[in-house]
Amino acid sequence: MKVLSSNFLITFFNAIAKRTSLEKLRGNTWLLISANLVTLLSFVYLIASSLLLSNIKLAEERNVHQSVNEVLQEHNKIADDLSYVNIGWSEWDTTYHFIQNYQEADSTEDLKQELFPNRRFDLAVIFNKSGRNIFAKEWDNTSQKTLPIPSVLAKQIYPENILVQYPNTGKSVSGIVTLPEGTMLISSLPLLNNQGEGAIRGGLILGRYIQTAEIVKRISDSESLTESVDVHSINEKQMPPDFEEARLALSDKNSIVVRNLNDQKVAGYTWLKDIYGKPALLVRVEKDRELYLQGKKNLSYLMIFLTVIGIIFSSAAQLLLQQLITFKVKRKESEARYRIVVSQASESIFLVDAETKHFLEVNTAFEKLLGYTLKEILGLTLNDILVENSEGHKQYLHYISAKAEHFTCEKQYRSRNGYFVDVEVNVNLISYAGKQVFCHVVRDITNRKQAEAALRESEQRLAWQANHDSLTGLVNRRKFEQHLEQALNSAKVSNVQHSLCYLDLDKFKIINDTCGHIAGDELLRQVTALLQSQIRTVDIVARLGGDEFGLILNQCTSDHALIVANALIASIRAFQFVWEDKIFKIGVSIGVVAVNGDSPSLINTLSAADSACYTAKNQGRDRVYISQLSDCNIAQHNDMQWIKQINKAIEEDRFCLYYQSITPTNPQTLRSWEYYEVLLRLRDESDKIIPPMEFIPAAERYNLMQLIDRWVIKTLFATQGQYYRETYAQYQNVGGFCLYAINLSGASINDEYFIDFLHQQIKIHQIPPQVLCFEITEIVAIANLAKVVAFIDEFKQLGCSFALDDFGTGMSSFDRLKKLPVDYLKINGGLIKDILTDPKNLAMTEAINQVSHAMGFKTIATFVENAPIFKKICELGVDYAQGYDIAIPCPLVIPQLHRQGLILSSVSDKSSNLKYMTNN
Repeated sequence: MKVLSSNFLITFFNAIAKRTSLEKLRGNTWLLISANLVTLLSFVYLIASSLLLSNIKLAEERNVHQSVNEVLQEHNKIADDLSYVNIGWSEWDTTYHFIQNYQEADSTEDLKQELFPNRRFDLAVIFNKSGRNIFAKEWDNTSQKTLPIPSVLAKQIYPENILVQYPNTGKSVSGIVTLPEGTMLISSLPLLNNQGEGAIRGGLILGRYIQTAEIVKRISDSESLTESVDVHSINEKQMPPDFEEARLALSDKNSIVVRNLNDQKVAGYTWLKDIYGKPALLVRVEKDRELYLQGKKNLSYLMIFLTVIGIIFSSAAQLLLQQLITFKVKRKESEARYRIVVSQASESIFLVDAETKHFLEVNTAFEKLLGYTLKEILGLTLNDILVENSEGHKQYLHYISAKAEHFTCEKQYRSRNGYFVDVEVNVNLISYAGKQVFCHVVRDITNRKQAEAALRESEQRLAWQANHDSLTGLVNRRKFEQHLEQALNSAKVSNVQHSLCYLDLDKFKIINDTCGHIAGDELLRQVTALLQSQIRTVDIVARLGGDEFGLILNQCTSDHALIVANALIASIRAFQFVWEDKIFKIGVSIGVVAVNGDSPSLINTLSAADSACYTAKNQGRDRVYISQLSDCNIAQHNDMQWIKQINKAIEEDRFCLYYQSITPTNPQTLRSWEYYEVLLRLRDESDKIIPPMEFIPAAERYNLMQLIDRWVIKTLFATQGQYYRETYAQYQNVGGFCLYAINLSGASINDEYFIDFLHQQIKIHQIPPQVLCFEITEIVAIANLAKVVAFIDEFKQLGCSFALDDFGTGMSSFDRLKKLPVDYLKINGGLIKDILTDPKNLAMTEAINQVSHAMGFKTIATFVENAPIFKKICELGVDYAQGYDIAIPCPLVIPQLHRQGLILSSVSDKSSNLKYMTNN
């Protein structure tokens, strides 16, 4: 169907307008559109119906094939049931001894009494290892006596037959056999002792006649099948016609035949073969043609839909075509107005010929953008200003050559002085002065592109930092767990084996404590280089924290992993770490866990590797321990010990609160202040203080963080409520500032009842919301963005503040940061502690600080461990500092200064502040 050009239609309507009335014009227009539309709709319907019905046929056949295979599986279970019964007789000491003493008449009579009077079998044959029949009887229900077995079956029991092969091959047989007397279900198993052991002394064949009706009933009674099943013997003289047709169509290559019985039913046919693989029974599985009926209904709906769309489109097209004549009359007026608008527009606008690409019109703004005079630019073509190989260049040329009616893209133009100008162009193909021209509306986006490039570079650095350890450059725990998850999935799907190694340096703490953190960091970097030199490029090595490393050996068995681990131990044992005038020797303990299709979850696999490493340390260090099957529950056992201790600590009130002061980098910004973070510790039964990172991971894995968060809130508010109220009132009077930060876990954020609990505690203890600052980690915020935003909005309405903690570990884009209405942003300590030695960390910290200030956030630097670091973050303009150079964590007590009418003033001498915090 050819498309009529706009000029032809205009001429057509102008000619008709001269000869006919408006009503006749509308009628002709309607006929023209309707005829073309009916043709198009008919074509669409034919294609749609053909595709839909063919796809339905394929889907229906696949569905029937699946049902037939399910019936075959159910039939196999019938034979398996007899095999299960046969096991009881073939693995029976009486049968086992009988085959050695079959000459004894008593033994034969005992066997008859055991097998046949129970009427569980119609036939039993016992043969020795050489294939000779020792006992072969058939039970006659009428006479209640045993008879010789059918001659046809007797001829099949010879050493080369599959029924008698397993004394030498160990193979058992179950299935059906077609006999003149009927179809028999048969099972042949080796003779063993009661323990299922011992040398195979022969075999036991048990048989039971089975009718086709019984087969149908057994299959139909399966809970997993809803289809109708019918079975006929291949020896039947008269079969239903559809079975006869199916029998002729079935072959070895075409083992399942599908036939449509009618519009309502479809059937699948296949053979049920005997133990020799020959057809014995023919089975039919009937199914409702639900897909076919639904497809016909959908075609009806499609035709109705296309008809309605056609009527709507025809009506709209008629109105549009009638307006086309009016449009042509007004076009010349529009071109005249265009020149006036273009010349005065602030945006750069120009016209180029669609054929020759010569400039036809340009406005003043475009002249200034590229630096050309009007005379110069009218002598150029579009190709003279285009920058080749720039972003979107090929797409732009494609649109121009194809004469696209409208497109928008970003391009680079070359100015008169040779500089590149980034622009966003909006192009329309219009008719101007009797020819087709491209109208370009150009916006200069050079500054924006430069800002985007800078932001992309910053985001790339952030993305790298999110997945890597800043000290060693290795992947961090978060990325390592992703690689391990992939390894676990590939092991289950592809049946390949990997190995997971957990490495813990021996004697690292001695060096770290003796020579300081700088020496410890250098040791970790050198060990990292040593590890990377010993492994393949396909293997993954990561720093999991402290002096612990993880290693994934891809497609590596445990035996080979043991070789690699021992090589690593030898390399590190030979390694000497030199620091100043001291030489140190270190070692490493390695735990190895196989990663295969039977591996547990990621957490349990990591825990098993950690436990294996712990076992290596307990066995003397500097060695490898491969996790055994019995070790799989060690990690879970350790977690369970922590869970018991956490629950007991809550009951016995053995959790305790610490605090660490946070100071402004510019003390003059506030006349007086008090700002600290509330920290959590656990006191064990011997009063030893346990840091949170030892018990928090277990609490997170077993959903105990809600209980811990609630304990912190209740205890803090109950003990500090009066102090917070009085301190807030005094600081308000002097224009001061007080804020107390509390960490919240992701589990509490996701707990729908936690919001009500927090409201209740604030109300009970009359806590001024303005003194509360809740800290949420960046990773929790990303994973629960919607809930975190809702939580923040809820409590910011009360006056609470919020801080995004540990920023810089996982934020892939600043775009998400814009969605979090927080007040403070705590820069990750991993960036701060190396800010003096790592230019990347310095650049990252500076970028985070600048972006945060642009978004209205106050920034807090953590891990400020010495005066040079404090000085550097002051130079960068970070608002607050927290770390051992400011104050060490101390037990939380109620300061007494407020009762004497004093306010803790912010001073430039941090040491006095540290002294106050330490003494209290």
